[in-house]
Amino acid sequence: GGGPLTVQFLTEGAIADATLEAIETTLAGDAIDLARFYLAERRHVEALAAAAMRGVEVRIVLDPNKDAFGHIKDGLPNRPVAAELRQLSGDRVQVRWYRTHGEQFHVKLIAVRRSNDLWLCLGSANLTRRNLDDFNLEANLAITAPVHGTLAREVRHWFDTLWRAESAEALEYTADFSVYEDQSRIRYWRYRIMEATGLSTF
Repeated sequence: GGGPLTVQFLTEGAIADATLEAIETTLAGDAIDLARFYLAERRHVEALAAAAMRGVEVRIVLDPNKDAFGHIKDGLPNRPVAAELRQLSGDRVQVRWYRTHGEQFHVKLIAVRRSNDLWLCLGSANLTRRNLDDFNLEANLAITAPVHGTLAREVRHWFDTLWRAESAEALEYTADFSVYEDQSRIRYWRYRIMEATGLSTF
């Protein structure tokens, strides 16, 4: 309910262009919610920090990158990226970690709420160079819906359920940024090199 929806089918570089445009055109008072398995692509990191600096509410739920198919990981790329986002935005970007227990938080969703509409993009693509610069085959749907319609309300309710730290139920879903905070410069530059060269699993 609430009005018509428009839907676009996007692949690889078109996903990058559309998500960047959605982030970069936000204004103070708008909101961006991301739920991500991987967040690493440099243009998106910088655009998210810039949005928060101009008064956009930016909330991000990330996989802590500690588990992968039965193996222990060291937090790349999400932990150094999250620390950088906080630094670049003067702590305005809000980050929580999905509480995984051997599984992965494999969601790839961005929801941009503006005064009149919700722009939603979800599908297979991580926000990483390998996924967005035509190295991998990826496919997403971009949906524009009325901001007060049923879809927008349900997306926000789902994200708020993951986000709310004050309820006992939500604590089962996400942990505060400090739980997996990582300020290591070695891991930061390792992520940057891996992202730039494509010699990575993300």
